[in-house]
Amino acid sequence: MAGLFKATLMSALLLAMVTLATSEAKADPVTFSTSGVFTCGGCSGSGTNSVTFLGGMGNALMITFTGLGSTSLNTPTGSSFGNFQTFFSGNGVIAASGTFTLTITQTVPTAGSNSFSATFSGTFSASNSGTGVVNFTVTSVTIGGITYAITNNPLNLVPPASNNGITTVQGQITGSAVPEPTSMFLLGTGLVGIAGAFRKRFKR
Repeated sequence: MAGLFKATLMSALLLAMVTLATSEAKADPVTFSTSGVFTCGGCSGSGTNSVTFLGGMGNALMITFTGLGSTSLNTPTGSSFGNFQTFFSGNGVIAASGTFTLTITQTVPTAGSNSFSATFSGTFSASNSGTGVVNFTVTSVTIGGITYAITNNPLNLVPPASNNGITTVQGQITGSAVPEPTSMFLLGTGLVGIAGAFRKRFKR
């Protein structure tokens, strides 16, 4: 009989451990979107998501950032935070520089927003010899317990003639999932009750 009680107690403890592990591993769902703004001198479109630098002989360079629409994921997970795209007209080379702000706007689990700061610079042309780079000076932000981090920094911008000029900002999103206090309390009192019941049986 004692062997049966011990087996039952071990089963209860194993179930409790599995429940605890499941609670700790619970993912945090998150819903967010992204947007970006360039600021630069000697360009048109400063203060928007698309700027144009003009050169002689009809040369022009456009850099555009396309953010994500509303995106729902379960953390922890990797995700794109949006794309840069370079366009070039003409045959020359244009130098570009300025600052860039990437903003995360979160609606779930807590509404809020936060921003990554960056600088961009380099020379660009229609060939694959572009040397543009975006260097994020702020690489991690937190909104309502959810952390967003840039994972490819500094980011080398793809020249217009390669991959259609598209460069993706890659990131990692992590939550702060912890066991719920109420669930942990119930689990603890349940274990105490089971232990007490078996102690009485063993004393008989």
